[in-house]
Amino acid sequence: MDSGKNNSFSDNQPLVQADLAECQAWLPDHSVDSHKGSNGRVVILGGEKAMAGAACLAGWAAYVAGAGLVRVATVPENVSAITSFRPELLVSGIGKVQQLKSLLQQSDILALGPGLGQTKWSQQVFEFCLEHRQPDIIDADGLNLLAQSPVKRQGWVLTPHPGEAARLLNCRARDVQADRITAANEIVSIYGGICILKGHGSLIADDAEKPRVCRYGNSALAVAGTGDVLSGCLAGLLAQKMEPFKASVAAVVLHACAGEIQAEEHGSIGMLASDLMPPLRRLRNGYQIEVNR
Repeated sequence: MDSGKNNSFSDNQPLVQADLAECQAWLPDHSVDSHKGSNGRVVILGGEKAMAGAACLAGWAAYVAGAGLVRVATVPENVSAITSFRPELLVSGIGKVQQLKSLLQQSDILALGPGLGQTKWSQQVFEFCLEHRQPDIIDADGLNLLAQSPVKRQGWVLTPHPGEAARLLNCRARDVQADRITAANEIVSIYGGICILKGHGSLIADDAEKPRVCRYGNSALAVAGTGDVLSGCLAGLLAQKMEPFKASVAAVVLHACAGEIQAEEHGSIGMLASDLMPPLRRLRNGYQIEVNR
């Protein structure tokens, strides 16, 4: 990425500010006769050894966002830990990548990356998905693996933080931060789909809409696991058949506003990623809560 700018937002590209009320108006309702199948089936693929928590948080957030059935596909060693912590999640231990085939065929949305790692197992499941079932969301180490084997696809959402964006663009994180709009647009140009460039003033970009910027959020979100919550929230919204760009904007805004609520009630220091779940549920159900911008 080549940018001589020193500002975080480029002056020559229009930005639309994302709005909480607008995003809540986009959210789908659940009819009185809905069931778990009609509310969408999500698979979270990730959670290498010692990283079960990332996949668990993503799956939990997908339920909070309204998905009807969520499965975590992970290494066999993580099954009991995830099941005992969050029994609502279906959990499948994947010893051989061929085991993924039937799981992915039964899913509406596949989120690849939370806690995925960069091991041999990680590489195998990443390659299997690209060949047999395109991920709808790629996050975390899924993005690092994508940077090593670049491919352009439409229809997916990439969710990098500045470090991951730098690897996708083969540049430095400070270059990404110097011109975040250009970085997000370049990721879309190279890899296709939608890019959510996380950070202060998260950006949502694709090749058809004006970039959206989220002015909500605060430093409470600067803690491990919050990105996994965002990916899970997005997966849950997509499973309910939201249009991908609107789902991406809404997930970012709901996630950021949940952080605002937590900080207002308990302070900005010491929040855990799981603390986002109660305010995220309230926001998903349309509660009009005063938040600070």
